[in-house]
Amino acid sequence: MSSNERRRYGRIQLDQPVPARLGDFRVRIIEISLAGFRLLHEARVSTITPYELTFERNGQVTSFLVKAARTSLWRLARSAEERSIYQSGVHILEASREAQLLLREFVAERVIRAIEEQKANARGIPPLAAYMYQPGKGELYRCCEFIDGQWRKRETARSKQPPNGFTISADVDPVHVDLLCRTWETTTDEGRRLTQLLAELSISKGEGIPTRRYVP
Repeated sequence: MSSNERRRYGRIQLDQPVPARLGDFRVRIIEISLAGFRLLHEARVSTITPYELTFERNGQVTSFLVKAARTSLWRLARSAEERSIYQSGVHILEASREAQLLLREFVAERVIRAIEEQKANARGIPPLAAYMYQPGKGELYRCCEFIDGQWRKRETARSKQPPNGFTISADVDPVHVDLLCRTWETTTDEGRRLTQLLAELSISKGEGIPTRRYVP
């Protein structure tokens, strides 16, 4: 996957860090995306050596083969009793299909939660809990653009996200598409970014990440 492709998948900050292990090191996951993670840790990590990143979600342990793209000092120790904290961005090199599905569900769950927070004070907007996240199986998409106060929807073979709206799998139930449209209309700029990310989850296939032949 190219760097441009990686950048188009939004990052989601976690409200509570997730404990994890990076090889033999204890780390905390503070940000997730379909392409990788942002971590906090006390030990220095290599930007050359791949690591196994392992964490638990909903009682299920999963792992990814990752490599640090960058690492930097996040907080300097203020005394001999303290440890300095480092921050690293790691990208996924390989993952099992089960791990990729778990990550997609994790991202979708956090995106929905973040959107709900964005529109918490708005009235008359149905909750996104009714939205059924499901990856599309075909190669057709539905482009929804909000132009002059009206939604224009059309089927397309291109998965590109429009500037004013979103593109979603054509397999998604029209009821759920309308729900995303109403959310887009009434949320903030950040909420619209998150709505696009939620739509992208239905059209992104494997994100270019090689699939392992074993279940971690």
